[in-house]
Amino acid sequence: MMRKAAFASVCVAAMALPAAASAADIEVYGQAHLAASYLDNDEDYSAFNLSSNASRLGFRAGHDFLPNLRGLIQIEGQVDFDSNDSDYEVNSRDTFAGLTGDWGLLRVGRFDTPMKILRTRVDFFGNQLGDARNAIGGNSPGARSGFDSRFKNGIAYRTPSINGFTGEIHYSPETDSGSNAADSNDNDAWSASVTFRQGDLYAAAAYERWSFAEDEFEDGDGNTQQFEYDSREAFRLAAYYDLGPVRLAGLYQQAQDPDDDAYGFGVRWSLDSQWALKAQYYALDADDSDYDTNLIALGVDYQVVPELRLYLNYARISNDDEQGREPWTTASTLSGTGEVGHDPQGVALGMIYNF
Repeated sequence: MMRKAAFASVCVAAMALPAAASAADIEVYGQAHLAASYLDNDEDYSAFNLSSNASRLGFRAGHDFLPNLRGLIQIEGQVDFDSNDSDYEVNSRDTFAGLTGDWGLLRVGRFDTPMKILRTRVDFFGNQLGDARNAIGGNSPGARSGFDSRFKNGIAYRTPSINGFTGEIHYSPETDSGSNAADSNDNDAWSASVTFRQGDLYAAAAYERWSFAEDEFEDGDGNTQQFEYDSREAFRLAAYYDLGPVRLAGLYQQAQDPDDDAYGFGVRWSLDSQWALKAQYYALDADDSDYDTNLIALGVDYQVVPELRLYLNYARISNDDEQGREPWTTASTLSGTGEVGHDPQGVALGMIYNF
C-alpha cells in the first residue's frame, strides 16, 4: 500500500505543476494495454481471462543547460488496470536521469539493456499473446533465464549516429535486490550493442553477461538446489527490412551456461493505413532437448487512430517432455499453470491506448 500511495502522490504532484513553474519541458505520458483472452493449457485448464499487459504511466522532463548540453529525467511505473494484487513501484519500468548532446547520451538508473532493445525492434507481438520472450528465454532457474531485463543501478552511454552506426554500452555494478554491491561486484552485469540503420534496413548485434554471487536457489517444490553456473552470457543478432508495405524480421541468439540457441522470424504486412497482418515463429533449442520449445503467433492489427490500436492474436507453444512454456505469461498479469510437456494455446482481443 505504501508503494501505491507513493505512486499516486507523484501523479497528483505532476498534474498540479503549473506550466510556468519551471523552464524544463515536462510531459506526462502512458499506455493502457488491456486484453481479453481465452487460454487453454492442453491439460486441465481452459478459461476466459482479462489482463493488463505492461500498462504504464510516466513523466519526462528536459532542460537545456547549454547549447550542447540537455538534462533529461524520466520516471515510469507499471499500472495494472485489472486490479492485480501484486505491488508495483513508481520506478518499476525505465527510470533514469541523464545528459545528452551531439556527443551522445549518458544515463544512470534502471532501464532496458541494449540486448533487450534488439528484441523489441523485431518482435511483432511484444507485450501481447505470442510475445517472443515466452519462447526464447533460457532454461536457467529464476532470474537467470533470459536476457530481456532491465539493469538495476545501471549506467549507460550511447554514441551519436555515425554513417548509420550507433554503439551503446550499459553496466550495472549490482543487479541483486540489495542496495549495496556485493564484495568484488559479484552480481555485476554488462550489455553492449552495435546498431546500423539506413533506409529500410535495421541490423544490430549485442552481447550481454550476468555474474551471480548466490550459489543456491529454491525450486518449485521448496527444495534447496545448487546453481550449476556462476555467470550467464549471450550473443544476439536482430534485423528487419521493409519491402514496401511488408516488414521482414529475424533474430538469432546463442547463450552459454547453460547452452541454449534461440531463433525466430516474422512478417508484418500493412494492408493500408489501418489494417495489418502479422505472423512470427520462434524456437528454443536447449542443451537438453527435453526442454526445447517453439512458438507460432498469428494476428491482425487495426489502427483506429494514431493513439488507439486494436488487435486479435492467436498463439500456440509446442513443448518437449520437460518444458512448460505458455504463450501468455510474459509482460502480462496472467500467470502460468505449471504444466510441462503440453502444447498450450490462446486467443486474445486487445486494446493499446497511448497518451
